[in-house]
Amino acid sequence: MAEAVAAPITHERTRAVRRPIPWIGIIVSLVLALIVLTGLLGPTLSSRSPTATNAVARLKPPSATYPFGTDELGRDIFTRALYGLRTTLLIAVPGGLIGTVVGTALGLVGGYRRGLVDFLLQRGVEIVTAIPSLVVASVVVAVLGAGRLQLIGAVALSLTPVGVRVMRASALRVSESLFCEAARALGASHWRIMLRHVLPNCLGPVAVLASLNLGAAIFVETGLSFLGLGVQPPNPSLGNMLTGAASLYFTRAPWMVIFPGLIVTLLILCFNIIGDMLADYFDPRLRAQTNQ
Repeated sequence: MAEAVAAPITHERTRAVRRPIPWIGIIVSLVLALIVLTGLLGPTLSSRSPTATNAVARLKPPSATYPFGTDELGRDIFTRALYGLRTTLLIAVPGGLIGTVVGTALGLVGGYRRGLVDFLLQRGVEIVTAIPSLVVASVVVAVLGAGRLQLIGAVALSLTPVGVRVMRASALRVSESLFCEAARALGASHWRIMLRHVLPNCLGPVAVLASLNLGAAIFVETGLSFLGLGVQPPNPSLGNMLTGAASLYFTRAPWMVIFPGLIVTLLILCFNIIGDMLADYFDPRLRAQTNQ
């Protein structure tokens, strides 16, 4: 009986999957994949050390020898950007995914169970969301330190409240559906209903949330490093590469800001565009127009 009632929703989801992917989505996905692959393979793409200094090559503009130029210590910005991109991805991506998973789990439980559990979760979320995510992450790092695990935890904690709210709203809507009522009438346990009926029908908002959270995680990690609370020099990060360059050398050596800033901008832009496309992809109103 539960499956019979749930069949129309499953059918609609199958039809939605067949919608064509916009060409811009393919281009953005390819650009994002290229950036991520470059970051992961960064150490193998340059023979220079990211921390090696060269007093003779200080503040050299971009050239064939130094594609992104050099900084105030003569370090190759291209090499440092490769290593910094890898560092940023290894912190932001796990942090964003963990924040999404934890927020989804808490929102699922709160939205389905309601009552005291939901009340306590929402009050906690309201307290955290009253503070900007970068400030929350800064406090966590200031208390626990600036190690990689601490940074991942700080990014995850700052993004968890958004996941709780998104998943709670979806779980509240789906848990009142007829197929959930039928499953309860057949004696299904709460956990079975949540995992077999509620969660699969909330995967659309979760996918959108995951993409947007990855972009937000890049911003948080970069902001922490820019403020001196993230990856510590001389180890490169896209954020700490901008720290001195933005204030001291922007007019004399703008390439010190342009190239790391462009990489951060492209990363966040790609994740946000993919998130917007996923939101349109799973939008039931657009789906209904496509099915007509």
